[in-house]
Amino acid sequence: MKKSLLLALMAAGVVTLAGCQTIAKQPNVTYIDRAYTGTLPCADCSGIEATLLVNQDGTYVEQLVYLDTRDGNQTFYETGSWAKDGEKLRMTNANGERSYFLPSADDKSMILLDQEGNKIESQLNYTLNQVTSTKKVGEYRYLADAATFTECKTGRTYSASGLELEKGYSATGVTGGTPVYAEIEGYYTIRPSMEDGQFDPALVQTGQIMFDKSRSCK
Repeated sequence: MKKSLLLALMAAGVVTLAGCQTIAKQPNVTYIDRAYTGTLPCADCSGIEATLLVNQDGTYVEQLVYLDTRDGNQTFYETGSWAKDGEKLRMTNANGERSYFLPSADDKSMILLDQEGNKIESQLNYTLNQVTSTKKVGEYRYLADAATFTECKTGRTYSASGLELEKGYSATGVTGGTPVYAEIEGYYTIRPSMEDGQFDPALVQTGQIMFDKSRSCK
């Protein structure tokens, strides 16, 4: 049964995001078009791995991974609209319910606030940190205009489109669809899926790429 981040964090003593898709022009702020991630408290699982993407057009996208539930890890996606409210970001869902984040002074993190927009008095973590580029190690494959990257360490699969990645993969000479070991400088975020209204975890390449068909994750 699908859970929502709202219900899970209400059980832990805090209210958070939900979804709608109202688009509005936003002021020139530095946290737009950035992704933030962190593990938030969960009342009935080991934590909620949350990724928040703040878009230029006044929308946000959120990926929620409920860790170690009775049914294993459970992943869900939500969308909504955001607007500035003083120093805070106000998130509004389809029912008009509001929740809040406070960007840090350098915009490198977002602190989840309570339903009144105040800081949560707790020793638990309610901070999402900006996702930065690091070397990702895994296996890349490309077939029929679909590219994926499966991380060696976690086994998680991400969409991984990009001309440089496709060229590097093609240069290995393997048959399309064959997984090739790759080290890619980039970061993980969320991108719209080919299925309308859906979203996928994605790898965005920002730096060096190395393919080696003689190696594998094993």
